[in-house]
Amino acid sequence: MKPYNVKTSHWYAYNALCVAEHFLGHKLYQRVLGGAETSLFEKIDAHAATAPLGEPFRVLEFQKGEYDYPEPHPYYPAIYRGAADDWACTQKWSFDFFKEKFGDKEMVLTNNVGLVGQEQAKFETIKLSDFIDQMQAGSKKYIKFSQMIHENSGLQDDFNGEWLQRFHMTSEFKKLFFMFMGGKGTATPIHTALPPTVFVQVYGSKKWNFWPTSDRLFLGVRPDRRTYYHSDADPYNISDPKFPLQKYASRREVTINAGDVLWFPALVWHQVENPTDSIGVAYKFFHLPSSFRSSKLLTSLFFFATKPFIFKSALMSKINKREYIFNNEQ
Repeated sequence: MKPYNVKTSHWYAYNALCVAEHFLGHKLYQRVLGGAETSLFEKIDAHAATAPLGEPFRVLEFQKGEYDYPEPHPYYPAIYRGAADDWACTQKWSFDFFKEKFGDKEMVLTNNVGLVGQEQAKFETIKLSDFIDQMQAGSKKYIKFSQMIHENSGLQDDFNGEWLQRFHMTSEFKKLFFMFMGGKGTATPIHTALPPTVFVQVYGSKKWNFWPTSDRLFLGVRPDRRTYYHSDADPYNISDPKFPLQKYASRREVTINAGDVLWFPALVWHQVENPTDSIGVAYKFFHLPSSFRSSKLLTSLFFFATKPFIFKSALMSKINKREYIFNNEQ
């Protein structure tokens, strides 16, 4: 779907440029089509300045007592307040719990391009107990996309499986648990990927910024052949000249707390910050029909990724029993 305040002809031209940049590479694209892009963005800016906005993007919110089970929306994120209050993970998980039970486990800090600030290091392996000690001393290291929960059935048992099953869709595949553990002040830049996500906030709080899938135009997303997509835009600086259309983006900000469960559909843009020390778990699965519904272009380009090649990613994940998409340094 295109943004309501963008002409159809401009949207098709923008998508054609995205495809060209994906296959040409950024440097050649800028030499050949950079001028065309600048001209198009000026036309989009002039039109969007006076065009009606259409139906606003929303984050749905449900308080305890307003739901029995989730009904995931195909386009909007939704928060189910307190849904996991009585799950074992929120009852017993803490940093002391992980130090005692899993302190010697080697953790990989998955610092992929676009998923960390540019000043941060690439990959690092660290014992979980050492990570927690450093985090509590103020370190900005951040465990992201760890499959620790996925690899431990005992930890999976600490979630309400019946509740998570309610988010499933016909013909989904590749179901995975990813753990996120970070200290106060850690963050992840704007990004998105194909899998829909159920996020359980286990400990602490987490602030989320969301944008609709079509806002990739306003967020200045560059195709760079990865199996996920990201933007370097600062969500709080809409006057940045490097992102001249960001002022039209539909940012929605929410904070979730321990016991809250968050849903967001395939390819919804999000940026995340930890206002406190935080532990959370994302339950993800691939569902190509919903991905194509959100964006035919982004879903199609996923299959032409080269960082890594999608077939290499699938093969390596089977060999190593890990999600290679999020453990590739390129």
